[in-house]
Amino acid sequence: MVEILKPSVELLKGIKLLKAFTDTELGELIRLGHGTSFEAYSNIVIEGELSWGLYLMIKGVVGIFKANKLSGELYDVGQLREGSFFGEMSLIDDNPRSATVRALTECYAFFISKEDFNSFLNNSKDLKMRFYETCIQNLVSRLRELDDNYVISQYQLWKSALKKEAA
Repeated sequence: MVEILKPSVELLKGIKLLKAFTDTELGELIRLGHGTSFEAYSNIVIEGELSWGLYLMIKGVVGIFKANKLSGELYDVGQLREGSFFGEMSLIDDNPRSATVRALTECYAFFISKEDFNSFLNNSKDLKMRFYETCIQNLVSRLRELDDNYVISQYQLWKSALKKEAA
């Protein structure tokens, strides 16, 4: 990890999670966090670890990996690129990381600690409400996508099983 320059307000405006913030509020966030670079194939966070904070992807591609609770094997569950974010759940609860995030290319991210982010939100009830509304919208979107993917995968699984049974 190497410290890098901080992002611009314009860059942060492109991140969905921060869409409810004004330019002034984004400027305040920039002062709270720090930019970090990661070499390709390095772990940024590891599932189960107790670190809290929000990462905003500035450049590069990261892979999201989830461990199989029975075998311990890691499964690739997705990728995030510039304008994406991860770690937002750690802003809300005190649970360990729910997935491993690994840089697939050289990456630049902007990190804001949970403590600093919550202090920022506590400046105003309106600010806090706007942020949590955006969190809920993102969560609902992810749940809908997960539901669609689950239904499709179950359909394909059953279709494959029935073909094998008929043969």
